[in-house]
Amino acid sequence: MTHRPIDQQAIRIPQSSGLLPCLYVPVAARDTNAIETYVGRIVERLSRGSLDKAILVEAYEPEEPDERLAIWQHPGVAVLHYPRQVWVHVDYRNYRRAYVRAFPEVDLSSFVLDHVMNRRVARLKGFAYLRIVPISREANSSHGGLSEGWAVEYHSSPRMMEINRTSQAMVQYADLADLVKMLNMEGGGSFRENVNEAQKLVDLS
Repeated sequence: MTHRPIDQQAIRIPQSSGLLPCLYVPVAARDTNAIETYVGRIVERLSRGSLDKAILVEAYEPEEPDERLAIWQHPGVAVLHYPRQVWVHVDYRNYRRAYVRAFPEVDLSSFVLDHVMNRRVARLKGFAYLRIVPISREANSSHGGLSEGWAVEYHSSPRMMEINRTSQAMVQYADLADLVKMLNMEGGGSFRENVNEAQKLVDLS
């Protein structure tokens, strides 16, 4: 399997969360060329009509996991580097149908499908494609609109609009909050408490 290259222009975000390269998880991409360079090989078009609105990606081999990190013992950790992933255009609405088409055997009755990165934030940052994953209803509600609303406001500022406009990053890697979302870490506490718990999973023991 092809080893996945790292977009060196995009590593600031995971590094700011203290994530090692084995936890560089692509969640957004500029276009399909960026996906095929830094995420994996497009193996199927899942949308009808507009061919590239939803795609099934066979992910490249990630960095070897650092077994010192407790996150590799988490029951949901496989989702981070799942070998087959569904990516959709930021404006595409029928992503649940596309996901079911890709994974008809998956029971989604207790889950919602969500973009790892908020779509409004993605548009502000210039990313056209986003990864979608099943998220428990509890985790989805705990992550809520507060942090996403803050992110929209932050990236709407003139300073951040200029930074995003000139960014050379072709993908965005997950930060710690994104990992919390992907791992369904609702935990019964606040979103900040869940992030603090996740920090323990990615710190070197």
